[in-house]
Amino acid sequence: MNLSAIFTKLIAVEFKKSRHKHSFLLIVIALVLNYFYLFHGNPPDQQAWYHTFYAMPLINTLILSILMAVLASQSVDMEHRGLMWNLLSTLEDRASIYLGKLLYGFIHLSWFCLLQMVMVILMGIKLGYDGNIPFSVIGSTFLAELVSGMIVYQLQCLLSLFFPSQFAALSIGFGGTLAGFFLAYVSTTAWTPWSVLLSLSPIGMDYQRSSRTVTLFLHQITLSEILTALLYLVSIFLLGLYIFTKTEKRELNISACRDKASRSVHSGLPVELIKLKRNPIWIPFLLIPLISAVIGTFNFTQNQDVLQNTWADLWTQQSLFLGIFFLAPLVGILCSLLWRMEHQGSNWNLILTVAPPAKLVRDKYLTAVIFSSTSILWIALIYLCTGKIILRLPGAVPGLFWFRMISAAFCLAAITAVQSMLSMIFRSFAVPIALAFVGSFAGLWLTLKGAYYAIPYSMLIYGMGSSSITGAVNVPVLLASCCFYILGSIICSIVFLKRSDVRTHV
Repeated sequence: MNLSAIFTKLIAVEFKKSRHKHSFLLIVIALVLNYFYLFHGNPPDQQAWYHTFYAMPLINTLILSILMAVLASQSVDMEHRGLMWNLLSTLEDRASIYLGKLLYGFIHLSWFCLLQMVMVILMGIKLGYDGNIPFSVIGSTFLAELVSGMIVYQLQCLLSLFFPSQFAALSIGFGGTLAGFFLAYVSTTAWTPWSVLLSLSPIGMDYQRSSRTVTLFLHQITLSEILTALLYLVSIFLLGLYIFTKTEKRELNISACRDKASRSVHSGLPVELIKLKRNPIWIPFLLIPLISAVIGTFNFTQNQDVLQNTWADLWTQQSLFLGIFFLAPLVGILCSLLWRMEHQGSNWNLILTVAPPAKLVRDKYLTAVIFSSTSILWIALIYLCTGKIILRLPGAVPGLFWFRMISAAFCLAAITAVQSMLSMIFRSFAVPIALAFVGSFAGLWLTLKGAYYAIPYSMLIYGMGSSSITGAVNVPVLLASCCFYILGSIICSIVFLKRSDVRTHV
């Protein structure tokens, strides 16, 4: 069998493994998010083409990075189930398996980039953009997204192989995306793999602080920027190829050396907390809010000509990315982790023989609520320490701050209920997390339209005060919407468990 036939077979295997995981639906969702960000409510001007291709790398530093992380997690997660990795390596060469996974990601990435460029061209013609279609810019952006997307995909495959529990790989991916997005604003140098896309952007921006005007121009990509991207691409590929082919599964799993039995029968911890006892889920709940706070504090100190040196403006900067993009997916990671054990082997059959559906749903929900509520306290502590100790802001903390924290806790409880239900329904670890990102983008759009009460993700942005901590809060509507989603999701989860055939989960 020749090399092309082997790769064709392995790609077919990867696509068969991804059946019913809705990978191409994720691409469609990413394209819809691109459409709303690039075209919805943005009237064209004389630099419309430049505005579009300047904004594309910006939004796709978030969307494309998350899409590649989810696809990599789906592709590698299967090998962590049972003895799949050991079995596959007896049937095919491990290097071929690894290359098959990369081609699987490359096909999805190519489809996304191609459809995105077609969408941009058609929308530019429909909206009547001035000037000819900039095919050179389109080609540069297409190649930049292919290279940066494959860098992130390869890295996420490597992380997903390292960590049997995908929460660690996805948490690192989310933290890296947030850090890369921030560093790209500070410098065009690709300091992290997640900031390569913006460094390869063919459109540059010049901002004049005195007149507050923005000018877009063609950016000549330097040789050093190209070499940096290629260095990331090749080095991560070689590292991944070496680890995939030279390391045994038991040697690679970070948790493999920790086989000490748990005293679960005699432990005073609740059952769901026992399951999390050796999973460092607290790490992303500590680091991602901290990264967001560092980014917000830096923006706050660097933009004092626009912002005021007040507690209110500090909060909007620290909570902006967290409330809009990352807090809900963080809860999604926790919920997927809590339901992961039930989705493995025949655990559904076992657990439902000893625990009624109502108790199972309740225990997982309460466990997730405890973690999310603790994260709110951590976010508040970071905010207070930054304002009082580091920046020494004048005046007192706004009186509405603690009310906002209580509102955020209620909204997170509603998001937790929805994400717990999604994680119970979908066997894939990553799909509910991707849906949390989609919900966050939809929540931002609904909040801007004034329909903050429509979904829990928009309620979080509204209740947390990410846009304005001093604004009025419609308490009855907020509480009614939270209660509706909490009770509705819990009831739907219980009914689903009672009426669905557990054999479909095996």
